Amino acid sequence: MAECQTSHRVGLLFEGEPILKRPLSAFMLGACLFALGACDSNSNPTPDAGPGVDAGTDAGSDPDAGTDAGSTVVIPEGHTLLTPSATEVHSVPWEGVEAPLRFAFVAQAGRHYDLIVEAGSDGYILEMRDGAGKSLDYGIPNQGVSYTPHAWHWSGLTGGSVHTVEVLWFSMYSEVPVAPFSFRFVDMGPDDHGDLFATATPWTPLEQVLVGSGEHWGERDLLSFQTVAGNVYALDCVFPTPYWELSILNARGQRYGITDNATFEETHAATAFKAPGGVFYASIKDQKDNSSTQPYTCGLKDMGAEDHGNTVETATALAMGTASVQAKIEMLGDTDVFSLGVLAGHYYRVTCTIDGKKQCEVRNAVPGGEFTSAPGDRTRTTFRASQATHFVSVTSAPIVPTLWVEGHYTLQFEDLGVVDPGGTLATAP
Repeated sequence: MAECQTSHRVGLLFEGEPILKRPLSAFMLGACLFALGACDSNSNPTPDAGPGVDAGTDAGSDPDAGTDAGSTVVIPEGHTLLTPSATEVHSVPWEGVEAPLRFAFVAQAGRHYDLIVEAGSDGYILEMRDGAGKSLDYGIPNQGVSYTPHAWHWSGLTGGSVHTVEVLWFSMYSEVPVAPFSFRFVDMGPDDHGDLFATATPWTPLEQVLVGSGEHWGERDLLSFQTVAGNVYALDCVFPTPYWELSILNARGQRYGITDNATFEETHAATAFKAPGGVFYASIKDQKDNSSTQPYTCGLKDMGAEDHGNTVETATALAMGTASVQAKIEMLGDTDVFSLGVLAGHYYRVTCTIDGKKQCEVRNAVPGGEFTSAPGDRTRTTFRASQATHFVSVTSAPIVPTLWVEGHYTLQFEDLGVVDPGGTLATAP
């Protein structure tokens, strides 16, 4: 019988892409079956998960069993049934390098569950699956004995369904386990939006207002939305406190639109990104450290296609003699490229002025050449045309703002004429 201890540590949020993505079964050379009482804190049998739960060992039962919260559900053979508790710590020794630990729990709809792995636990790989065997969460948060707790956040789960958790020992620093797997399984209460990619709340980007709550520190709300390739999407949120985190992710957890709240002073956040197409996710965390139920509100808008291309192949063509053009910096990292009709042998000056506190940088390039800019004032560039066209690009300063706002700018073009043979760009009028 495994010995359990009590702990009141606070779990830490893990948010990162797995460094090793393959089924746990690939690591198994054998199977390890654990008695149902393996995680008890005393000599009593495994805590009863409540009426209607059959902790039997029939792994071949009807896979649909348990989808109705009022019907009998079957715990897969070899899995230890977990009952949520805020204080009970399960300390389970490893049976070997290749033998995984297997647990199961019966989810309630609309609840948020945390599996908090305590400090001092050995390295491990964890995978959580739904009742149909679909993987919902996977990762390797630490590769050796941990110094801090780590919390897995699970919400948006199907009510009445049996979810399984498989844990395999994994360490970069030893050849055999040196510490047990110690954890708490806690029901954190109601949750309005799922925090797993598979349980994200669908959202249509039509500027409709989304209302949500940060039920406790570290949990996140994920909203999924379909994008059109090349369109710009803007996410704008207002939080009840200045403690938040906001980003746009793809299904692998890579960040496309982000904000920076390092100063913890703003309650209004916004970001935007150009989508390559497909499904993306808004990740919203109101990280207040209290139990306030004040909601946050967010709007998601499809801004349409960007106004100008960002490569020489998609550059906006401007006729010779164009005096100015209006444009926008639509998201962080946006680049606008223009193909300007010019007279060979003439010198040109291009100047950018932008609204607000933003900055724009102007560079130029001959066809087939690299974009360059002169030192000093980067809001302007001067060049001597050698062909019938010349390229000009405009970018914004690479600073991640707390509140992203579109930058409207004007690009002005001046034909300086032909300079004397002894003249240079530095002495051009």
